[in-house]
Amino acid sequence: MAGFSQDKNFDLSKYKFPDYKRHELELNFNSSGSSDSYYSVIPPSVNYSGTKYDNSNSKFNSHFNLGYRYDLLTREKIDHLYSSFDGSYDYLKSSNSGNKTKQSTQNLNWSINASRRLYLTDNKAFLEGVTDIYCNYASRKITYNDIKSDADSYKTNNLRLSAGIGIGWGRIERVNDLWQGYYILEKLKQQNSFDRELQEQDIFEFAQLISKLQNKRFFDSRLRKIAELQALDSMMHQQGLIKTSDISYFTTLNDYWSFPIYFDRKSGRELKFQLLPEFNREYYKSNNMASDSPTKINLVSKIQFDCSKQINLFWERNAHIDVINTTLLTKNGDIPDSYPNNLLGTNFSFGYGFFPNSRTRVLAFFNYKGGEQATSFNLDYSKAWYNDLGGSLEFNYFISPQLQITGNLSDNYWFSEHNSSHGHNTNYNLGLRYAIF
Repeated sequence: MAGFSQDKNFDLSKYKFPDYKRHELELNFNSSGSSDSYYSVIPPSVNYSGTKYDNSNSKFNSHFNLGYRYDLLTREKIDHLYSSFDGSYDYLKSSNSGNKTKQSTQNLNWSINASRRLYLTDNKAFLEGVTDIYCNYASRKITYNDIKSDADSYKTNNLRLSAGIGIGWGRIERVNDLWQGYYILEKLKQQNSFDRELQEQDIFEFAQLISKLQNKRFFDSRLRKIAELQALDSMMHQQGLIKTSDISYFTTLNDYWSFPIYFDRKSGRELKFQLLPEFNREYYKSNNMASDSPTKINLVSKIQFDCSKQINLFWERNAHIDVINTTLLTKNGDIPDSYPNNLLGTNFSFGYGFFPNSRTRVLAFFNYKGGEQATSFNLDYSKAWYNDLGGSLEFNYFISPQLQITGNLSDNYWFSEHNSSHGHNTNYNLGLRYAIF
């Protein structure tokens, strides 16, 4: 590929990601709150006794998440592990003309997702094993007029275990290191730092070196940066791109290496089929109702297709579709006999990613989720199809290599044939994310 410009594509089918192992530990925390009050008196008159309005509300919300990710990629095997522990606390206090209500809710979640994939042919047919574990605990307490004997309390927990196998075709390459290398080399080319024309093979070799450098461990961050810049500079000298170095060259190299593109960018297509036996146990308890522990064992079958396309340096396109069928194999006595034996569902998403510079990412997606739900009336179950249409906009900006600002805005409209129900909601979030290593 000659005559590079930032609106042309790479032939990504030629790019093979090098073998690598990567660990990441990440901590997220956000907190929010609000308070409002209203007081008004309508005086009495001849035909009116008068009214006093005295209302106040206050809210407090906090959330934290600790996530660990491990990836091992080779041409023949791909291992993936992600574990997440998160919790939230919500508090609401309100007063309405002397009537007081206090509500507190605690929520804890822990999950593990692990998989191993073995390729039978180069980048084509594969077998994989998948394991998922999810645990949840939640409690809520509502107190009226500070009278503890009138308080309502609720406790719930959920345990879901699944493990299965899959078979598929295709491969999606992780090309974020390739795009980081392309970005750096393009910036150096624009300022006329090269002594010869930039070639496609130069970018591939540079990207593979980046992947190796990103996965080396250093105890001293200063020594790490020195070693990385020396390796990058040495590579460009070996390639003959650089013969003489100046301050402009080193400044650009240091700047764009210090703030690299951390965002995941992928290229390729993948189609797979999975069979996943699943154990699901739920528990419900309140102070005025007996406990309930519905337990099911299901067989989940899934067909999934993913496609990612890097349009150019700044834009990417992503699509996902899956069809999931859940078959009930066995259940305990807390689930009525009328509970459906089979539930079908599907998910579809399509969107674009925009990367205006090496620190910023903007994602825009449209998604549809539909499926059969088990609905009940007086413990008599039936099936009803639900639909959920939505769109989302997400923004990420790196303040430093470890600290970034995140924000998202989403809007959903859902409707179902069950009781002709429908609804709409809009959500937003703004927070800070810090990567420990």
